[in-house]
This record gives sequence, structure tokens and C-alpha cells, in this order.
Amino acid sequence: MSQSFGNDAKGIVESLLRMIEASHSVKIINFAEISGIIVQDTGDKNGALNVCSAINTWITINNIQGSVTIPLNLVLKYINAIGRS
Repeated sequence: MSQSFGNDAKGIVESLLRMIEASHSVKIINFAEISGIIVQDTGDKNGALNVCSAINTWITINNIQGSVTIPLNLVLKYINAIGRS
């Protein structure tokens, strides 16, 4: 059963993305855009966690450092993969 976001959706997603930034010492340039899309299109905490985990893996595999603009098509691909868009 999915867990509803409720009023905490934005805070949850932003916290997940901030943890990614902190753990990799990166700055997500399009932070607001990406967090908004994740909140809008995932619909629950588990979906958001899955998408943010995929973003974290993408940053790790590509050894991204410093400032990064996360490609919108990449985020949408991850959302589609979890079947929520």
C-alpha cells in the first residue's frame, strides 16, 4: 500500500535531494524544478524515494562533482520506470 504524501510531500523530496547534495558535495542547479516534478508525478513517499535513489546512483556512477543540472528527461525516465506518471 502506498503512503500518501499529504502536506509533507515538498519537504520530504527536498530533504532527500539535500541529502544527495550533502553526501556528494554537489549543488543541484535545477533543484526547485526537479523537486516539483518528483512531488507532482510520484504521488507517494516510496515513489519519491525510488526516484531520488536513482538520481543518487546516477550522480555516483557518473562521478559528478560541483554544480549539476539534472536532466529533466532523466528524472521523467525514472518516474516512468516506477509507473507513476
